[in-house]
Amino acid sequence: MPCLPLCYMPKRRRFWLWSGLLGGAASLLLVVAGVPFVHQHQLGAFVAIVVLATAAELLLVRYPLRPEYPDRGVWLSVSTPVVVATILAYGWQFGVWLDAIVSLVAGLFTMHLKSTRARWVFVNTAQSILSAAAAGLVALLFHSVPTSVLSMQGIGALVAGLAAYMLVNTLLVSITIAIAESARLSWVLGQTLLCIPRDVLLMVPISTLIAVVLAVEGAFGLLGVLVPYLALRQAFVIWAHQQALYHQTIRSLGFLVQRAHPYTGGHLQRVARWARRVAERLGLPPERCELIYEAALLHDLGKTVLDERILNKPTRLTPEEWEQIKKHPQLGAEILSDTPFLSPIAPWIALHHERPDGKGYPFGLQGEQIPLEARLIAVVDAFDAMIGGEAPNQHRLHRRPLSVEEALKELERGAGTQFDPQVVQVFKQIVREWQQQEPLAGK
Repeated sequence: MPCLPLCYMPKRRRFWLWSGLLGGAASLLLVVAGVPFVHQHQLGAFVAIVVLATAAELLLVRYPLRPEYPDRGVWLSVSTPVVVATILAYGWQFGVWLDAIVSLVAGLFTMHLKSTRARWVFVNTAQSILSAAAAGLVALLFHSVPTSVLSMQGIGALVAGLAAYMLVNTLLVSITIAIAESARLSWVLGQTLLCIPRDVLLMVPISTLIAVVLAVEGAFGLLGVLVPYLALRQAFVIWAHQQALYHQTIRSLGFLVQRAHPYTGGHLQRVARWARRVAERLGLPPERCELIYEAALLHDLGKTVLDERILNKPTRLTPEEWEQIKKHPQLGAEILSDTPFLSPIAPWIALHHERPDGKGYPFGLQGEQIPLEARLIAVVDAFDAMIGGEAPNQHRLHRRPLSVEEALKELERGAGTQFDPQVVQVFKQIVREWQQQEPLAGK
């Protein structure tokens, strides 16, 4: 019987196969490394470092995998600098065993506190072992002849080791998430890889301090390093809290729009999802794609302060009423402009009804004067409105809803005048892909 490709295997079987590969490779590494802390008569030093590293491992920080859901994400371990510094001081074998024991002990401890399943503990331990081995191999290339950690060679080995650890760990964790959550690996990597330079930069001072303490005071001197660790963790916690508040505000404002005008709720969600996909296809950075998602989600925020009699009018609007409607982009931007962390998306909301030919509103901007983000939202917003994405009593829907094909032809007809041509072409490709997947999704 021919073997099915990995992508066609059931998700559960894929996960166990991947876990088995990780576990086998990690076990082999431990065997090859031997038991260095016994052979080198450094059991006391090993125990002291394990205690400190375990304490650091228990003080984890969650990085949101997806910004609009800050309660879901990847746990970032701040014990990594301890492992890499230990590798430089005692060798890669010492570091691999250290990371194995710390990851396992901390994982088993938190399994009961956070209701984590045992399989995740062992998968994380295997990933840590492989990451530590990679860090040891790379550090050895830079540090083949022992020198002071404060020398250029020592600093280079430390930075390279941290980068190798984070890169391998990020890759392994991303593959695990992609398999477990049936997510696209490219998307998961896009969310995580960009954080590596920042994380390495933050870890270098701590790892350098630990390496110096190990060289001067030995393992028991590491107790003095606990304070910087706590400070680093607190910085991460504050950052995560700020991100959570930010995205909670976005969700609350989106709920406000939907609550005030329930018929726009589905429209806003659809436009936001389409807009993010277009932004990703255009190659924009993940952070910018998420900002576009949030701007699209709030692009009709200004309608919450308009006269509902005009918004809900079942017949055609008078010129005076239409002038009132045309104020909603700028009103939405004004609502957000006084909030510093929302101000970046305010211009996109204000200008999402501008047109490349200068016949849009509220300012009559032309071409490149209109931000790409606003041009992007304009295309997706118009498409969803044309295919009947909003309620029949909204002012744009006096006309019958168009089919998808008719709406795409309207976008193509307006490309260069009403809509950005590049955005139209990219959006058309995405809609075509969606049409091909729709029959499968309905089964």
